[in-house]
Amino acid sequence: MGVLADVYEMLNTCNKCGFCHSSCKTYKVNGSETRVARGRVQLIKAVADGKLEPDEAYEDAIMSCLLCGECAVACPSGVRANDLVLAARRDLKLRKGIKPFVKSFALKTLADPKKLDRGFRVFRGMGKSTLNKIDGLDFFRGIDIRNMPVAKKPFLGQVPEKITVQHPKHKVAFYVGCFLNQSLDGTAHSVVKVLTKNDCDITIPKDQVCCGLPQYAYGDFETAKANARKTIDTFLDKNRDAEVVLTACASCASMLREEYPKLFADEPHFLPKIQQFSEKVVEFSEYMAKIGVDQSKLQNSIPVKVTYHDPCHMVRGIGVTQQPRQILQIIPRVEYVEMNEASRCCGASGLVQAFYHEISTDITHQKTQNINDTNADIVATSCPACMLRIQGGINAAGQKQKVVHVADILAKAYED
Repeated sequence: MGVLADVYEMLNTCNKCGFCHSSCKTYKVNGSETRVARGRVQLIKAVADGKLEPDEAYEDAIMSCLLCGECAVACPSGVRANDLVLAARRDLKLRKGIKPFVKSFALKTLADPKKLDRGFRVFRGMGKSTLNKIDGLDFFRGIDIRNMPVAKKPFLGQVPEKITVQHPKHKVAFYVGCFLNQSLDGTAHSVVKVLTKNDCDITIPKDQVCCGLPQYAYGDFETAKANARKTIDTFLDKNRDAEVVLTACASCASMLREEYPKLFADEPHFLPKIQQFSEKVVEFSEYMAKIGVDQSKLQNSIPVKVTYHDPCHMVRGIGVTQQPRQILQIIPRVEYVEMNEASRCCGASGLVQAFYHEISTDITHQKTQNINDTNADIVATSCPACMLRIQGGINAAGQKQKVVHVADILAKAYED
C-alpha cells in the first residue's frame, strides 16, 4: 500500500454516513459521489486494498478536491478526508509523477524565486500588453487575468531588509509570500505600515522562498521539504532575534505552522527544530490582536460598510476567525456586516481553479451572491489567493465591491 498504509486506519474509520454531502462544495456542483468525501475515501481505500487501479477517473476524483476541510468539520467520526486526499496525491506522485506537464511546470516555477520572478516579468511586460489587444480574453478558465494586478517591481526589491522605528516594542520577521511579493505589493506595504505604527522593528529577508504549500498539496514532498528547510534557515537560524515570523497570507500561515510538522513526520530528529520554528509563526490579524492595535491615531474620513470572508486556511487551518473581525470593528466609521456562509470556500484552492474551472466558477458565484446580499462596499479577507479569486468573481458578476486585505483597511485608517 505504500503511502496509503500510513492512513489506512483513518480510511476504515469512515462509516459512510453521508454527513459530508451537506458541506462538500464540489459535490453540490454536480452531485457525483466521486466528488464528495465519502466517495473519495472509498476510492482511496479500494486503491490501498489493490482492488482498483489509480486510473484517470480516480485521478479526477482526487485532484478535484478543494482541500477546504469543510467535510472534516462535518464528519461525526472525525475523518479528515482532506488529509486522506493529500495522502492519495502523494501516492499518485510517487506512482506517476505530476501530470499534466503544465501543472508540473507551474509547481516548479512557484518553488523557484528566479523562475517565478522571470514569469511575472514577462506577464507584467509583454503579457499584459498582449492581453489588452485580444478582444474577449478577459477571463481564462474562469480567472480574471486581464485585471490581475502585477507589481511593477517585486515587493522584496522595493524595501530594505531592516525597517526600524524610534522606540521599538517588538521585533518581527516578515514572511511575505509569493503573491504579496509579485502581485499585491500594496498589501505588503500596508502590513509594514501597520507594524511600524505599532512600534515594531521589521526584518524582511531578501532570500525567502515559497513556503512549499503548492508542491505539498500535489504530493511533491521533496520540493516542499527543500523550500521548508530554506525557510527555516532564513527565518530561524539567520534571524534569531525576531520574536515572531509574521505572514499576511492565511495559506502560508497554515503551511508554516500546521503542515511543516506533518511534512517532516518521517524525520523525527528534525522535528524539534520544526516545532521551534512553527511556534514562532503568526498571521497578521492574529498578531495585531495579540499586541493590541494602537487606536490613538486611527481615523477614517469616509464611512464604509465592510464584510469579511474567512479563508479556508484561516478558519479550518490555523483556527483564526475572531481577530480579523475585531480589528475591522475598531476602525472608525466602519460598519461591519457579517456575510452568510462567511467561511464557505471561495473556489480558488490553488491550481484547482485552473484545472477544474467549472467547479471553481460555480463555487465563486455563490460567494459573490452572498457578498452582494450584505450590501457591503468592501470585502476584507486574509488571503491573497482569495482576494484575487473573489475580486475576479465580483468583476465577472458585474458587481461593484472591492476586495482588500484586513491590513489594507487598517493601514488606510492610519493615514495622516
